[in-house]
Amino acid sequence: MSIWHYKFLGNELWQYGVFFLALLGAALIHLALRRLWEALLARRKLRDEHVRETLRALGRRPLGAIIFVLALWGGLKVFVIPEGVEAIIRGIFVGISTFLVIYVLSKVVDVLFALWAERAKRTESRLDDQVIPILRKITKIFLWSVGVLLVLQNLGYNVSSLLAGLGIGGLAVALAAQETLSNFIGALALLVDRPCQVGDRVDVEDISGTVEAIGLRSTRIRTLDGTVVSIPNRLMANAKINNIAKRPTIKNMYTVGITYDTPYEKVQEALRILREILAEHPSTENYWVYFKEFGPYSLNILVIHWCKYTAYQKFLEATEEINLEIKRRFEEAGIEFAFPTQTVQLEGLPAPSST
Repeated sequence: MSIWHYKFLGNELWQYGVFFLALLGAALIHLALRRLWEALLARRKLRDEHVRETLRALGRRPLGAIIFVLALWGGLKVFVIPEGVEAIIRGIFVGISTFLVIYVLSKVVDVLFALWAERAKRTESRLDDQVIPILRKITKIFLWSVGVLLVLQNLGYNVSSLLAGLGIGGLAVALAAQETLSNFIGALALLVDRPCQVGDRVDVEDISGTVEAIGLRSTRIRTLDGTVVSIPNRLMANAKINNIAKRPTIKNMYTVGITYDTPYEKVQEALRILREILAEHPSTENYWVYFKEFGPYSLNILVIHWCKYTAYQKFLEATEEINLEIKRRFEEAGIEFAFPTQTVQLEGLPAPSST
């Protein structure tokens, strides 16, 4: 009889040989995969060093542990093991495997949220900087809670009663903190949808001002009067938000009225002057100038000017420059602005007597 068929503890030596070969193969596979993983990371340009180290760490112990557990489970399959012992070993392996999978997933969550945090640093909003750590903790707690329940279920515990108790407790907490939770969900909605950011000029229902801060509970808006209004995020998420800061231009529409006794040639000159002034001004994105109507006391020229300066003070400065230039050019050309006048005609009165 060959030495490989010699039995030890109910199993032949070749079975032990296969078992140790499986472990050796797992070590070699892990070494090869680890080097491949580090080579791939070396080619990737990651700005966050924490993300790089976390990804590099995933290729070490977690990956090695998973490969080792799989090799150990496969190697034990060649042994003849009593049914009761096999059930215990299976439960242990399921628990260890679940722990490793949850551990790897939690590290992946760290990487994803770290990438999100790196992107958030390049935005003006501070809301995502506050929410990201909280969401990361909530996600990891959820993952580990699921992992613990799976392990308990595989060990033979009845988790239905535990889930029922957690459900009742969670319902009580949710009812007690309903407004807080709704404000937090509103903050998440503002983060995802981004209808406004810190520094934006907005109109929210009947409130007009600049967004000063977006927190987890409320959004603070500095009004044009200088006061601060705090709006709960649950209301902000459902409110109609007019983000004035997002407009590409400011539209300014007005009417230039000239007197009815202005000759035809002067009307054409007035149109030419207005078009020249608007076309040459650096603030102009687009403009319309048209002789629109015969008004009650003036010839009305419609002027629509799209100003590229969206900062309101710069817009006012540009409008002032344009208006002053219009007045100067009209005075030089002898074109008179109209103002409200009435002509009263009296009939049937006796002629005044001469003395």
